Amino acid sequence: MLHLVRLDTKPVRRKIYFDGYLPPSKWEIRLERLLEQSQNIRILVALDPFGTTKSRDDVFDSVKPGIAFTHSTGRSTADKLPKPPFLVPAVIEALTACEDWGPLIQVVPGEADIFCARDVRQNGGIVLTNDSDLLVQDLGSDGRVSFFWNIAYDRSSGIPALSTSTFSFHGINDQLGIKEVGGLPRVVFERTNSRLWFEEAVEKAKNGTQEILTSLDYLSFMKEYEVDECIPADRRVLDAIATLDPRISEIVIQTLVMKETGLVPDATRKPASRGPEALSMFLPVMIENRVSRSCWTASASIRETAYGILQSLSPHRSEKIVEYRTLEPSSGHSGRQLGIPGPVETIERCTQLATTLKELRERLASPETLWLAFAIMEDVESSASDERISMSVTMLSQATSASEDAYDYSWDFIHYTAQIQASYYSLRILKQILGVVVALKQDLPETFTELRESLISLPTIAEWPTFEDMSGLLSDFASRGTLTTVTDILGIPPINLAEVAAEGTKSKKKKKKRNQKQDVLRDTVRRNGKRSPSLNPFAMLSQASQESQPASENSRTS
Repeated sequence: MLHLVRLDTKPVRRKIYFDGYLPPSKWEIRLERLLEQSQNIRILVALDPFGTTKSRDDVFDSVKPGIAFTHSTGRSTADKLPKPPFLVPAVIEALTACEDWGPLIQVVPGEADIFCARDVRQNGGIVLTNDSDLLVQDLGSDGRVSFFWNIAYDRSSGIPALSTSTFSFHGINDQLGIKEVGGLPRVVFERTNSRLWFEEAVEKAKNGTQEILTSLDYLSFMKEYEVDECIPADRRVLDAIATLDPRISEIVIQTLVMKETGLVPDATRKPASRGPEALSMFLPVMIENRVSRSCWTASASIRETAYGILQSLSPHRSEKIVEYRTLEPSSGHSGRQLGIPGPVETIERCTQLATTLKELRERLASPETLWLAFAIMEDVESSASDERISMSVTMLSQATSASEDAYDYSWDFIHYTAQIQASYYSLRILKQILGVVVALKQDLPETFTELRESLISLPTIAEWPTFEDMSGLLSDFASRGTLTTVTDILGIPPINLAEVAAEGTKSKKKKKKRNQKQDVLRDTVRRNGKRSPSLNPFAMLSQASQESQPASENSRTS
C-alpha cells in the first residue's frame, strides 16, 4: 500500500485489473500448480511432524521502511513454503476499502494481462505487472510495460520518488531487427517450441520462413494473447464481479456461460469441459495436516448452499460441482464432488441459516464471538453426525488446561486454525454469491435478502483468526461458557470441557514413554538437523538474516 501511495499521481491512476476467470485452455497448468502446492504442504509436514516454531518478537526488526521491490534470481526456502491462501482476495479487499484506489479495482472475466494490454493499446500509458507475457503484447505506439521488481525508491534528487525501467514492444522489435519476421511473439514461439536460448530463438526467427506465421501451431500460440469475451459485454455483470474474490468470480462466470450440455465453452469456441467435470471450484490451498480430515469438510454445507443460490442465475441447472482442495499424484487429478441442492432445499437452508445466526447473535454475550461460535458449531454438529470427537472440543479443552506448547504450534493446532479460516471463507463465498445474485436477478426469495443482511458483519480477511491469536480466542470462548450456548442451539447434551481435559491428561500419561522418545527425537532434530521453514512466511526473515550473513556478498537480487 505504501508504494501505491507513492504512485498516487493523476497521470498513472487509471485501472487495477485482477484475474477473474482462467480459460479452459489453462486447465492442465492449473492442476499442475495445485499438485505442486499440495506436495509442498505434505513435504513440510513430513520434515517437521511436531509442528512449527512461533515467530520471534524481533522478526521484523531488519525490515526497513521504504524498501524497494526486489526480484530474486535464485531459489530460496520461500519457494517451498505454502503460498498465503488468501493473499489476492485480501489485497482486493484492502484496496476496495481505500477511497482513492477502490474505484480503480476491476476483477475481469478473463486474465488480467490481456485486459491491461487492451487498455494501454487503446489509451496509451504504462502497464505495471509481474507477468513477462506482456512483453509479447502489442501495446501500441504509446504503450510500455514495467515490472514490479524493477521499481526502486530513489532519493538521489533530494525528492523521494519511484523510478523504474520501461520496455516498448515496438522498440524491442526495432532494436533486434525482428519486426518483419513476426517480432517478439515469433521469438517466444521459437524459444518455447524448440527450447532455445533467447539469442538462439532470435536468430532462428530471423533465418526462418514466413510460413511459420500462418501455421496452426503459431496461430494457436497467438490465441492465448487475445481477449476472450467469455461473457457478453454486460455492464451489470462487470459491476457485479468488479471486486469479487477471483475464485468466486470464476465460479460465477462458469455458471453464467454454462451450456445446456453441461460444459463450459472453450476459448476456441469449441465445447470443452473444464476437466473431467463441468462446474469446478478451486478452493485456497490451506496450511493443514494432510493426515487429518480436510479442513474444508466441516463447512461444506455452507458452500453447497452458496452454489445452490448461484444456480438461480443459470439457464441450465447443475446438480453437482467439483471442489479442488489439494491433489495427490495418485488421484488422477480428480476433485471432490458436492451435490448442489435444488431450489426448494436451497431456500430451506437459507432460512435455517439465517435463523441460526439470529439466535446466536441474540444469545452471545459478546458480538465479536459470533463467527467463531458459528464455525465451532459447524464442527460440533458435523462431528456429532459422523460420530467423531469434535476437534473444537479438543482444542477448547486444551485451551482451558493451557496444554498448548509455549514455543511451537502443533499440527493439530495448525490444522484447527485452518478449519476455522475455511469456515470463514465458506461464509465469504456465500456472502459474495448472494451479492451477485441480488445484483443480477429480480424476484428473489425474501430469505435470500434476510441471509445477506445476516452476513453483513462478517469480518474482513485481515480480521480472521490466525495462529497468533487463536489460543487466546479459544481460552476466552471456553471461560465464558459459550460452548454451552452452541450445544443448546444444536439440541445436544452440554459438553464438560474439564472432563474432556482430564480424559486427555489420562491418555497422555499412558503415552508418556512414547512422548518422551518423541521429545528426544525432536530435540535431536532441532539440534543436529536443519529445521523445515516456519509456516509463518515472515519467520524466514530472521532465519535468512542469520544464515546469509557470512555469504551475503554472494547473494543476487535485481
